[in-house]
Amino acid sequence: MAIYDVPQLSLNRLVLVVTASLSFASFAGIADAPCRLYVIGDSTAAAYPEDRRPLAGWAEALQEHFDPARVVIEDKARSGRSSKSFLEEGAWAPIRDALKPGDYVFIQFGHNDSKKEDPKRYTEPDSTYRQFLTTYVNDARAKGAIPVLLTSINRNHWDENKALVDTMGAYPDAVRALAKDLDVPLIDLHQRTHDLFQSLGPDATRGLFLYLAKGESPNYPDGKEDGTHLCEEGARAVSKLVVDTIKEMSLPLADAIKK
Repeated sequence: MAIYDVPQLSLNRLVLVVTASLSFASFAGIADAPCRLYVIGDSTAAAYPEDRRPLAGWAEALQEHFDPARVVIEDKARSGRSSKSFLEEGAWAPIRDALKPGDYVFIQFGHNDSKKEDPKRYTEPDSTYRQFLTTYVNDARAKGAIPVLLTSINRNHWDENKALVDTMGAYPDAVRALAKDLDVPLIDLHQRTHDLFQSLGPDATRGLFLYLAKGESPNYPDGKEDGTHLCEEGARAVSKLVVDTIKEMSLPLADAIKK
């Protein structure tokens, strides 16, 4: 971005330029410590213990793509949380307080925000959902960190014509609009997973989710039929979509991706 453009920028855009510059300096070797990439979100991104394998969240696989001397992944996503409950239960505060200039915050909610039957989690796409996401963005920028918004991954749900069914309603569009309004980088995982799953088809896509026959896994002796949560192969496939998008966007973070 040219220097003569800076006076015309909004305050939010100016903060993004400054923090991105700090991040670039870190990757250039000016800073001694690696930057940290925090992921906040729901169960589709969360990390899981061995007794729940092969269940996996896509953010678990991110560190495989990054040089740990330059970027450390902090997967802070939590199962069952929405943009509202993650904040109101206190999960965000320690992350916010730990942020340093040049760190990143990847923000992906939506699956649990849509649960109207649960007032502790439910948010309206065009009002409260945007408000909670905006809080994360503004808090991150206030600490000199770089927020990135992500749309939710698709579920494994198909119609009779073998077309992937969108189960997320207005939530992905709300994130897209907010990213534009706040000038925040957007990783459109909803679109990316749609394109990937549609190209694979129903049978191959099934292999990315947590489907287990009875007796197949000691952790799920009765089997499992879950078209929302990923298995380890699926987590790696979705994390690659994230990394590919980082490269395409030319975020300074891309410089730390393993060659």
